[in-house]
Amino acid sequence: MHVISRSRLRLFWKTCRNRVDAERALSAWYKIASKAEWANFAGLKQTFGSADQVGNCVVFDVGNNRYRLIGRVFYPHRLYVLRVMDHDEYDRVPWASQCGCHSPPPKSRTLLAKRPAHTGRKRR
Repeated sequence: MHVISRSRLRLFWKTCRNRVDAERALSAWYKIASKAEWANFAGLKQTFGSADQVGNCVVFDVGNNRYRLIGRVFYPHRLYVLRVMDHDEYDRVPWASQCGCHSPPPKSRTLLAKRPAHTGRKRR
């Protein structure tokens, strides 16, 4: 699984109160997620049993429930890290509306590229 992007994880642990703990927990999560080969949410759930689907996003409990990582997974290849927060912020902030978890996922560029061009002719 290609996790995009580790820099969001780094940014969070550098600004976190308990930097060492956050870095350790998020690095461990990253190592597991980047080596995973999930075909669907059931496969992801086998790896991270506490993960929950919220709209189009997945919420990961990281570091024994101290941190929440919100991501969007495009099986089987990519996981986008949308947001990382501590447990208190997760409870306070309306993150689902801010992350777009209930919006449809963006259209794939490859699907758009394969679509035949309209020639303007009428079919008979």
